[in-house]
Amino acid sequence: MKSRNKWITIVFLVFILAVPAATVIRGFFPKDDSPSQEQLGILEGNGTVQNGNAESQEPPPAEGESSDTVSTQASAENKDSGFTKLQVAINGFTNGLLGRSKLIAFNTKLTSLLTGGTYIESTQVLLGKNDMFFYKTELDGHPLWDYMGINHFADPELASIAANIVATRDHLKEKGIEFYAMCVPNKEIIYQENMPDTIAQVNEISRGEQLETYIRENTDLVFVYPKEELREAKEKAQIWYNTDTHCNQKGSFACMQALFREAYGTWADLDSVQFDIDPTGISGDLVYIAGLDKEYPKDIVYVLDTDSTDKAQYHDQVLLFVGDSFGGFLSAVSKGYYKKVYWEHPDAFNYEMYEKYQPDVVILEWAERYCERFGEPTLIRK
Repeated sequence: MKSRNKWITIVFLVFILAVPAATVIRGFFPKDDSPSQEQLGILEGNGTVQNGNAESQEPPPAEGESSDTVSTQASAENKDSGFTKLQVAINGFTNGLLGRSKLIAFNTKLTSLLTGGTYIESTQVLLGKNDMFFYKTELDGHPLWDYMGINHFADPELASIAANIVATRDHLKEKGIEFYAMCVPNKEIIYQENMPDTIAQVNEISRGEQLETYIRENTDLVFVYPKEELREAKEKAQIWYNTDTHCNQKGSFACMQALFREAYGTWADLDSVQFDIDPTGISGDLVYIAGLDKEYPKDIVYVLDTDSTDKAQYHDQVLLFVGDSFGGFLSAVSKGYYKKVYWEHPDAFNYEMYEKYQPDVVILEWAERYCERFGEPTLIRK
């Protein structure tokens, strides 16, 4: 018995020491992890890659991270919000551990097998009903708190955020630029029927809806939170990727139509336009994080046929879309409605971009899990 325990201990120690050692050795022989041309084509088609702004594109996320996690961590490091250089170095090392994705996948598959496919063990991903995956991270916003309705803003916070957006609108108006804002609801809120019964919704009003209500009642801003438009659209089509945090271009179309109705007084139904289909099943960011990308390459990419859009909604203007990764999908759809469209992530935005792009219209967008960031002076900093 003692001999067996001794050997188990030795094997365990070898394992936990060998993985970091192999990772260090592998660092001396870097490999090219950049996406293939085929992958880039799919990403550019569905709006994930920034359109024509190569100088501001973010690096692809490491295994086990979403694209917004990368940008959020980078932003946190730049702003001294708790990520020291040592912490960033440790995070980078652990994200690059040899075999990390395989170990994550093994753990996830094992728990799925033992529970009959009703549960997966993951710190960031939640398996819902009908094979729909949700984001349960607490390191990249708090989407489950948003869904549960337990993280509402206090009135002073709402007033501060609204005042900042008003100041942004007034600043851009002086430059002759139209300004609109959009908060995209989290997937959990739109597809709540697919959420596990174990996640209780304490308050049906999320903080994104709370913010929209406050702004509507206290300002004259065009601020869109397209919850109802998305719920209406999902009755007609799949508007979110099952395996990804992002809505697809059908969902993005519904979001933009909600904004057009508020900003311009126009509206087009989802059935009025056509979408091309990429028949290749893709694996979204959530199943990559969970290590299940090989088991769930099931999502279809829809690409708006811009020739099918209502020409009465066309604007002979230059649009600068400043938004998180959802902004990629939204800006791709916007190409059917504006003369030119540019997309920049808020963390990459700088004041000189007004001169660079000379926009007639600026749209600021944050996903709901980041909606407190509407309180940052992103577009008026110098």
